[in-house]
Amino acid sequence: REYFDQVRMVWEKNPEWTTDGLRNWKQLQYKIRNYKIDRKASAPFTKWWVKAASLAAVLVIGLLLGSIATKMVSDESVKPEEIVFETPRGEKSLVRLPDGTVVWLNAKSRLVYRSFTSKNRTVELTGEAFFKVARDEHAPFFVKTNECTVEVLGTTFNVMAYDEFGRKEITLLEGMVNVQVRDVKKGLDPGQALIFRDNKIRIVAADTMRAVGWVSNKFNFYNIPLSELIKRLENWYDVDIQLENPSRREVNYTGTFKNEETIWQVLDAIRVYTPISYTRSDLRKIKITVVKK
Repeated sequence: REYFDQVRMVWEKNPEWTTDGLRNWKQLQYKIRNYKIDRKASAPFTKWWVKAASLAAVLVIGLLLGSIATKMVSDESVKPEEIVFETPRGEKSLVRLPDGTVVWLNAKSRLVYRSFTSKNRTVELTGEAFFKVARDEHAPFFVKTNECTVEVLGTTFNVMAYDEFGRKEITLLEGMVNVQVRDVKKGLDPGQALIFRDNKIRIVAADTMRAVGWVSNKFNFYNIPLSELIKRLENWYDVDIQLENPSRREVNYTGTFKNEETIWQVLDAIRVYTPISYTRSDLRKIKITVVKK
């Protein structure tokens, strides 16, 4: 009851409550939406109706006009379908593609799927995703980000492609992948990761369990600056964090948290290594100040 009264007071006094209300509504819509698609769902009704009507025209009008109608059906079938999956902050989602590929989308991520063909399977990614690609030797699977393209036949790998982190990371667990970065193409073996940062490509030995820990609700980070850690916390806990008075000397962090830890427990752990203080200005707004010694 005490907690409810506190929340009610914040709600009633906050003139911008509609922003949080809209965010909550979007999250509710996300949770009740079915993100699984199958072979039947991949063909919209309108497209089926056009094909059926065109086929009827062929039967009724005759061979001459039938050839024209058939060409129209063929042109229609070439147009790729586009389905967009978006995961909000504080959430993850599981997507099953028609070819049997399974994709886990991390928080604040976006996957664009277009109809696969017998020779090509391509998706576009912004954010982070873990892929288990169904093998098809005749149709390579491509994952496109804004700076690189990952090509596989059937394998298990993780792609971290958040624009705000300033780098791209592809970590291979099983199989083989080729990564195209601009005009450079590199191959990876299991247990390796490709890192593209500051226009430089590095291939390093990877801690694969750390890279995909988020799938099993573990918040892993390795040698990242406070600025990136804050962005990750915003995505993981769906909060807005304002960093004031940042230190001139950037401190890097490594650690693991489970999903049970609250944002406050995480901030308390950070405070052990960095002299910071934090205050909550709203239900989802936190202000962090780096204390100068």
